[in-house]
Amino acid sequence: MGTPVAAHTTQAALQPRDATLHGTVSLPALCAYLQDAAAGHAAELGVAQTDLLDRHQSWVLVQLQVEATRLPRWTDTLGIETWPSGLRGPFAQREFLLHVDDALVGRATSTWVVFDQKRRRPARPPRILHDLTLPDRPVALAPREEEIVLPDRVDHQRHFRVRFHDLDLNAHVNNARYVAWALETLPLDWLQAHRAEGFTLDFKSETTADMQVAATATCYAVPDTDKVRVVHHLADADANTTLARAETHWIPIAG
Repeated sequence: MGTPVAAHTTQAALQPRDATLHGTVSLPALCAYLQDAAAGHAAELGVAQTDLLDRHQSWVLVQLQVEATRLPRWTDTLGIETWPSGLRGPFAQREFLLHVDDALVGRATSTWVVFDQKRRRPARPPRILHDLTLPDRPVALAPREEEIVLPDRVDHQRHFRVRFHDLDLNAHVNNARYVAWALETLPLDWLQAHRAEGFTLDFKSETTADMQVAATATCYAVPDTDKVRVVHHLADADANTTLARAETHWIPIAG
């Protein structure tokens, strides 16, 4: 019988720096809070970044999927409940539920892999993870299985240069920066007129220092609704290789 694992809960008092012009938490800030909650639970389980670094390994996010019924405001305290939900080969799955007061305001699911910093490739998950008895509860969101299909046309495009402060312990770009690049490809007036309801982000390749990133966004009306689906592509501008694909979901702001 493995060691039973309970869900991990954190409370984060949101700050003005986390807010968009609408007064709600930005998606990059939300990503950072989810990452912090996952890191806190990993430390409790003995598989924190510091534990893996001793073996020249680290956790790397492969996919993140978020759905929000409402985005918390910067004056809210965000409760995050998270738990590991399974292993699939080299991949570890983790779930999140987001609360403000007693209200469930969002759900997220994520896929992670242990990265070998010397060989620059995925490694086997730590043995300790196989010895855990995971919580017997449904996943927060069903992981998206289908590939995000890139469109034939481009509505908006921008270029970004990877800076020193975009990088994390792996000398990779932090996942929150990918989200920021994807969103910043959209015009300011468009972002001011829409509210995000969720996103899926698929990481495909390393993004490293001084790389030039070509970002594109293509908008689609969702049939029979006023909602908008946006497909994002982040690529190495020099090698023309995909770094990440994303899909964001939006609703117009009334008035």
